[in-house]
Amino acid sequence: MGHLTFAVSLSMNHEIPMLNDLLVVILFSLPVLFLFRRIGLSPVAGFVAAGVLIGPHGLGLVSSLDNVEIAAEIGVVLLLFVVGLELSLTGLMKTPWRIYLTAILQVLLTSAAGFVAGRALGLATGAALVTGFALAVSSSAIVLKGLVDKGELRTPLGRGVVTICVVQDFAIVPMMLVVSILVSGQADLNTIGIKVIKVAVLVAALYLFARFILPALMNWMVGMRSPEVFLLFTILVLLGTTWATSLAGLSLALGAFAAGLILSENEYSAQILAEIVPFHSLFSSLFFVSIGMLLNLEFVMQHLAPVLAVAVGVILAKMLIIVIVSTPLGISLRESMQGGFYLAQIGEFSFLLMTAALIGNLISETNFQYFIAASSLSLAVTPLIMQLAPHIAWYAHSRFGAGVKNKQDAPTTQPSRPHPAVLIIGYGVNGRNVARVLREAGIHHEILEYNPNTVRDIRASGELAHYGDATRSEVLRHIRFTEFDSAVIAIPEAEATRRAVSIMRSLHPDVYLLARTRFVTEVEQLQKLGANVVVPEEFETSLRLFSELLTHYHLPPHIIAVQMDLVRRRSYGLLRSDDEPGSLDRELQPLLMKRLVEAVPIAPDCKQIGKTLGELGFREGERCSVISVIRGSRPLPAPYEDTVIAANDLVVLYGDHAALDSALKRFH
Repeated sequence: MGHLTFAVSLSMNHEIPMLNDLLVVILFSLPVLFLFRRIGLSPVAGFVAAGVLIGPHGLGLVSSLDNVEIAAEIGVVLLLFVVGLELSLTGLMKTPWRIYLTAILQVLLTSAAGFVAGRALGLATGAALVTGFALAVSSSAIVLKGLVDKGELRTPLGRGVVTICVVQDFAIVPMMLVVSILVSGQADLNTIGIKVIKVAVLVAALYLFARFILPALMNWMVGMRSPEVFLLFTILVLLGTTWATSLAGLSLALGAFAAGLILSENEYSAQILAEIVPFHSLFSSLFFVSIGMLLNLEFVMQHLAPVLAVAVGVILAKMLIIVIVSTPLGISLRESMQGGFYLAQIGEFSFLLMTAALIGNLISETNFQYFIAASSLSLAVTPLIMQLAPHIAWYAHSRFGAGVKNKQDAPTTQPSRPHPAVLIIGYGVNGRNVARVLREAGIHHEILEYNPNTVRDIRASGELAHYGDATRSEVLRHIRFTEFDSAVIAIPEAEATRRAVSIMRSLHPDVYLLARTRFVTEVEQLQKLGANVVVPEEFETSLRLFSELLTHYHLPPHIIAVQMDLVRRRSYGLLRSDDEPGSLDRELQPLLMKRLVEAVPIAPDCKQIGKTLGELGFREGERCSVISVIRGSRPLPAPYEDTVIAANDLVVLYGDHAALDSALKRFH
């Protein structure tokens, strides 16, 4: 009965507010994104602008901001999960100590600066302290999205920025504790102790789970060969980790990041990324739209000067603080300034701190609105700042960097693979043969394979292998496909081969692509999609038959080799009778009509011994004639029809291919 009621309710076309709001968001986001892309601005800025347009302070087209905020929170969770997948726990642990020290000092000094500024502006001690906390936190969602879009996530600069974001997110926990103490007026040491214990237990549990339990579970799930099971288990790990971190008093976003880090160490991380990215792209865009909805343009215009002053002041102050604390630690002025600009906005978690302060009467409604306006404005301009930051940093470094002593000026690109480097797609018979040849030649190669058992076997043999679907661009980006010089696509599925060729060519225009296919008819299409060389199995089989046929007609090996090369150079056209009728005959006929010399040794057991040449059919005027009979080491006088064949004779024949073939059959 319940199922029937649900079905009836669906059929009655009831209005679903959340669905309506999401429809409005997407409908208005598309033209704004198109406009922003045409003028060369970041898509994130486009989403923020769309949020301003349709939000409660714009056209008011969204009935409930809560619906969008729910979807936005999901977007933040998925975004941080993807970022965790893109990185690795091992990589973060190898982050230089100076980065962690920079992050800690940045949080402390920014909080102190915000407190001093708040007191100078007349805020009470509690309000000034909360304001300092809120200013110290940056927006992980916007910053990490920007790093992904710019391709800087895995660079030393990107890893440093991510590390600082992680430290800031951890700092939210003690900040919230302080806010709760300020609101209640008393410190609960038991509560603080319990939170510390929870965090410690959580970290230990996640480590043990990732180290000992997760690999076996992943192997089991992948072994089912079901994409649905694989996706559901991935979501289960994500939701389970975020739930556990929330129990410990940490943010959902930090839990999602931890889940991504856990799975990043797994051999299936590339495929996980490919499965999650479509959901992440949809929901994370809603987060940026929600940021735009928070911006009250009317309030900003009424208080334009103070709002702009606060926003600009915060951006410059946060950048300068990072430069001040990082350059003495050996980080270059260029990277310090660029990273400082990336982290210069006020974070989304700052809203939690200020909202708690507002509810606890630590700050006034007016000051809260100033903060929201300045914060939203800083978030809205972050995509533009991230575009300009590298240029500003380079200029500052060229003018002032010489006077700053840096222990290192780390490159902004991740160490690339050795050259040449070949990616082999598929590890069937063809893929294994290619890998064997490359291994023997000492050429660096890696394998991308969709069979998890095969991946494990390859890795066990000492080869580099990745698990994932080559038709997914996210997988190729994750394994850094652009660092390969060549790629060999050796998968059996025709459609998958076409998609892989197309995606690889779009991602890496300079890569040398070789593809195998079953049929000659598919060659032209694959070449149009971007394959440099296409080898069809049908063609290779034809070539083998072709070669054996020519060998049967006693063409010399070098002539056969020339013919094989001719067929290949003509893109197999000689084997397509429908495309070039008679072309094979035209090529072979002159060769087949040529007259050649063939020497035939007479074996001791030959049945023709004792017979004359006339008896064997060799007479004057025939297309094939005997020009000499060599007995021992000396030729006999000019042979006639009555010349008798003896054992171990060498009979020298002269004629065209067809006649020689017929003559040889008389001796065998």
